Amino acid sequence: MKIILAGIYLLVVSNLALADVNYYIAKEQARRSAGQDSGSPGASGAPSATPTDPALAQTLRKIANLQADIAALNQSTSPKPTSEAKVALLNDLMSAAQGVKPAVTDVQKLGGHLANALNCRKLPLAAQQSLARNLLGLFNRAHLPAPQQLKSLDAIRKTLMDAGVPAEDLENLQVELKSIATATQ
Repeated sequence: MKIILAGIYLLVVSNLALADVNYYIAKEQARRSAGQDSGSPGASGAPSATPTDPALAQTLRKIANLQADIAALNQSTSPKPTSEAKVALLNDLMSAAQGVKPAVTDVQKLGGHLANALNCRKLPLAAQQSLARNLLGLFNRAHLPAPQQLKSLDAIRKTLMDAGVPAEDLENLQVELKSIATATQ
């Protein structure tokens, strides 16, 4: 009788142990599929999937490029922006427009003034990203409703004002931004 009870006890315990193992495996698989596997090395809490829409991926890349240009100008220690930083900013501004492209001379004016305005300014990362998004939005004005266009212009002005850009430079930049926004309708 004791042997039968011991056998039943072993079966119950082994089934419980297998159930716990299966539960743990299922739980880990769910974490991995949700991109939240914090137990494995190098994994982060947020999914790192790239966008599947090529247009979205291209837009995100353009924003990242503009933000990198702004960061490079912010980190500069020379009194004037380097030619490499200006060229990188101009190239990324020229490629920002999807569809109707603004005149090269308008972009060159804006890029030069923007490079001078942002050089050696210590903008926080969030302000750099916001500025890049808003610049890209104005270069693609046809895709923005009118209220959003005004918000973008105001956000750019506020970011530059917070960075300490002189009022005269702000006015010049606003005129150039409006010119580009009009050209890209």
